[in-house]
Amino acid sequence: MRIGVNARRLEGQRLGVGRYIEYLVKHWGTMLNGQDEIVLYLREPPRPNDVFPDAITTKVLGPRLTGLAWEAAHLPRAARDVDVLFCPGYSRPPVFPKPTVVAIHSANEAQAGTHPWWYRLTYSPLFKRSARAAERVIVPSRSTLEDVRTLYDIPPERLVAVPLGVDDAFAPTSDRARCDEVRMRYVGMDRPFILFVGKLSQRRNIPTLVTAFAEVKRRTGMPHVLLLFGPNHLGIPLRRLAEEAGVEDAVVQVDGRVESHADLALLYNAADLYVNPSVYEGFSLPLVEALASGTPSVVARRAALAEIADGAAAFVDEPEDPLALADTIEDVLTDESLRAELSRKGVKRARAFRWEDTARRTLDVLQEAASRGAK
Repeated sequence: MRIGVNARRLEGQRLGVGRYIEYLVKHWGTMLNGQDEIVLYLREPPRPNDVFPDAITTKVLGPRLTGLAWEAAHLPRAARDVDVLFCPGYSRPPVFPKPTVVAIHSANEAQAGTHPWWYRLTYSPLFKRSARAAERVIVPSRSTLEDVRTLYDIPPERLVAVPLGVDDAFAPTSDRARCDEVRMRYVGMDRPFILFVGKLSQRRNIPTLVTAFAEVKRRTGMPHVLLLFGPNHLGIPLRRLAEEAGVEDAVVQVDGRVESHADLALLYNAADLYVNPSVYEGFSLPLVEALASGTPSVVARRAALAEIADGAAAFVDEPEDPLALADTIEDVLTDESLRAELSRKGVKRARAFRWEDTARRTLDVLQEAASRGAK
């Protein structure tokens, strides 16, 4: 069986979908039998430090077209001899004669205010058409499954929920010296910090988080810094927001580029608290990684965040309200017994999410879709 994978998201900074592909490929190498082959279709050559298992080959199609144009023009011709094409980044080629499996990681438009107005006229219909044309649609959570079924009008028998995983590198550590080094590297001083990890997307309530953080500092006088670890691709005016809130010396944002994703394990361990006040998430790799690292977490009781944490985090019912968010952050930071309880529960809860399971179940879906297409 020949399985093709649209792997263009491996280029550039590897965030959600890029990491998803990376971990699938890593574990697929031990799962393929001698008759199966996986071909990764790339727009650019792989990175020098990328090492792929023997049964996984790469095919570079060239950079003449980019993005969705590359997906629509180059990919279908190159992948015409596969038995099934896996499209892990929401969309598939508009015309492709073989079975496809599409991964829809989030249906953000289910929640108002998560995107600019033009999203419903562009990406939303594209993703809907892709999902409806696919043999199977993989989603990462039960809440996303329900949203995709309703919004995109997909029959439930074509939807498969396959949660994402967490790497073994993410675990509590007693190496405080290395955690101190992480603080110095990213915060620039040996001060405790509160951590957010991910793109600073509209749905993630970053301005509210800055305001809530400032409120907690005003109430408690705590020395903490707020570290926003991820690209500010929307150009949120963080400096102005921090100045208006009176915390201009305590908000730090970095693009979040690391040589190896496992390098983030120490970052979570060095943080006093992980916070995600997002109004919508289809899944959250940072949350699972924080839980696995034993980092006490505060998250919105929304969509997949509540499903993932399942009692192992402190929840905010109204994440759009900075005072409600501040209350929960303050509760966790000032209660050592609560912090210890959340740390213990987080590590236990994270054991339910393993990349090996994600890879095996995803491969099963691809093989089943290919078999159906061969009939």
